[in-house]
Amino acid sequence: MRKKHSRLSENVLTALVSAAVGFAVIFGVILLIGFIITKIDLNDKVLSVLTSAALAAGAYVGGYVASRRRRQNGLLMGLLCGLTVFGVIFVCSYLFAGAAGGFSATAKLVISLISAGIGGIVGVNSSGTRFRIK
Repeated sequence: MRKKHSRLSENVLTALVSAAVGFAVIFGVILLIGFIITKIDLNDKVLSVLTSAALAAGAYVGGYVASRRRRQNGLLMGLLCGLTVFGVIFVCSYLFAGAAGGFSATAKLVISLISAGIGGIVGVNSSGTRFRIK
């Protein structure tokens, strides 16, 4: 029983650490988008696509990091990380913007789960120890 509990806590810790790395990537891409917006004028549709791309990149990196840490169950770890990223974004958008539901939330969920799942699959199947995350 204790072994199962420690495995669960290890999976949760891995998801949280990988989500933090994913959020760092999202923050970096959003900063880059902000810099681009100061130089050129973008309409709302292009901005929406760019922020969705930032979410996809962050979720992918988070899923990759999660599966590289665990070295097993890449798809599951990626999905867990993607769900964590979406959960934090959902709560923050509800608290700060007051609107968390609708089509946008569903699209964000799909984007984060697919990207993190792919990142998890790639991370667990990548070989080599050059960039091994411990």
